[in-house]
Amino acid sequence: MNQEKLRKLRAYYHSLLGLQHIIDDAAKEHPNMEGTPVRVLADEIARLRADFPSLVPEFRQGDYYSHQSGGSLYFKVAGIRSYLAVTLASLKIAIEEPESTPVTETREFSFVADAELRKVVERDYAETQRAYIAKCWKSVIILSGGAIEAILVDRLLQDVARARSASKAPKGPDITRWDLADVINVCVELGLVSPGAERLSHSVRQYRNLVHPGNEVRNRLTFDAEEARIALEVLHIIHRDLSN
Repeated sequence: MNQEKLRKLRAYYHSLLGLQHIIDDAAKEHPNMEGTPVRVLADEIARLRADFPSLVPEFRQGDYYSHQSGGSLYFKVAGIRSYLAVTLASLKIAIEEPESTPVTETREFSFVADAELRKVVERDYAETQRAYIAKCWKSVIILSGGAIEAILVDRLLQDVARARSASKAPKGPDITRWDLADVINVCVELGLVSPGAERLSHSVRQYRNLVHPGNEVRNRLTFDAEEARIALEVLHIIHRDLSN
């Protein structure tokens, strides 16, 4: 279920919860209630079932009809309350399910030349999303940084001479040993990825140091949701640029 559907489902849930309070209050006064809230409930359920077929049972007003008085229809409160209890329980489960079993986005990294490396990157990308949903910020940064480095080094190795001749290339000839910042800078200079990756790269440059707790303490590295979000965004930028 995507975020838009989840927001809509939550809106239905809170709407029906409000109607439940109204009906509960009516039950304190009399076992039967005038039909206006019931019609509102019927309309809301009809919209809900149109948007989410089969999620909740059908609401048939006639099943709860009691009598007519003074031109108004009256309905049995107890039955309506039972219906609402079942319906709200179904909605609550549907709302909570995405949090316990999050759906992650699948992306292909076909531009990675090394087939085995491509499998690792695709696996780690799925894990990165799960870590982000779980708010494991350190894991997000480490996984994103590793994927970014692997992808860009793979691309530079496809044209080693051009990579080494870049003005921002470090002196070391072994591209696999370049710092991530240097790798990103060279890729931007060569037009492989957009400058946005370079501007945001500060959030992932120290990802290797986060692997070792001692480095994290000595270098006083700090990170939170914002750094994790940016690290994942850099990975998305690179994926977009290299997919074109």
